[in-house]
Amino acid sequence: MSETLQIILGSTLATTLFTSIIAFLFHKKTERTNALLKREFELLAQRDNTDLEFKKQTAQLLGQVYMYLNRTRKSYKNKYSILKEYNQYYEDEIVYKSNQQLRTLLLENGHYIPPNLLEEASNIVEHFDVWFSKYHQIRKINKDTETIQIYVGPDGFHFPITAENKFKESYIKLYESLVST
Repeated sequence: MSETLQIILGSTLATTLFTSIIAFLFHKKTERTNALLKREFELLAQRDNTDLEFKKQTAQLLGQVYMYLNRTRKSYKNKYSILKEYNQYYEDEIVYKSNQQLRTLLLENGHYIPPNLLEEASNIVEHFDVWFSKYHQIRKINKDTETIQIYVGPDGFHFPITAENKFKESYIKLYESLVST
């Protein structure tokens, strides 16, 4: 073999070997980078899914709270406040059960209540705690059927209308953000 051919062949082998090593190193670096990027995207997707799931659960809770707040407001406005005599069925089946369900929703799902509504939720729960206490005293202990309606506003525990409005506004805002995305 001629000397030129040996030089060309040696150069080709050295270049091939050197290029293969560089390609291998770049390939490993690319694999590591791709694995890191994949992990980062998975973490972001997981966080987004968790955030979306939390928002869905919060919207579900706030929607139920919205409906019970409307139910109690309408029952008070359209019937309970204008009763001329005690109506046990209406008080027990509509007012009592709505108050109880709303209070239970708030207490059992506090982890889904946005922080800006926690104080408002506490105000609603406090109102119902006092209402249930007075209901128990009047209806169960005293067996009073002369008292037409049970109100705790005169006792200093007016229904927290601001809380009701904030809950309703928060529900609508959250719902719109979920639907528009």
